[in-house]
Amino acid sequence: MQRDVILADRATTSIERIIRQLQGASLIGAERAKDEMIARIRSLGSNAMPADARKAKFDTVAEDIWSVLAHNHRIYYLVEERRVIVLDVILDAEIHSVEAG
Repeated sequence: MQRDVILADRATTSIERIIRQLQGASLIGAERAKDEMIARIRSLGSNAMPADARKAKFDTVAEDIWSVLAHNHRIYYLVEERRVIVLDVILDAEIHSVEAG
């Protein structure tokens, strides 16, 4: 089933901030990261539950929020019947701590 993919304002702002930060280190790296994130987000429209998706654990949120990895950032999203809403994109703490160590 093909679903529409909607970016919440927060997700858009997060992606823009991530790309700006990455551009400070490498324009090519920032472009690759952006392309990977966009491709991953688009793919959620045709497959909202890929094999590597995992359910997010938020104590105060009732909905089932899922996440997938793109580059070293985690994309959080909500799956509805006809659409996927991308809620936020953040640096994945697990991957970042391994890379930094």
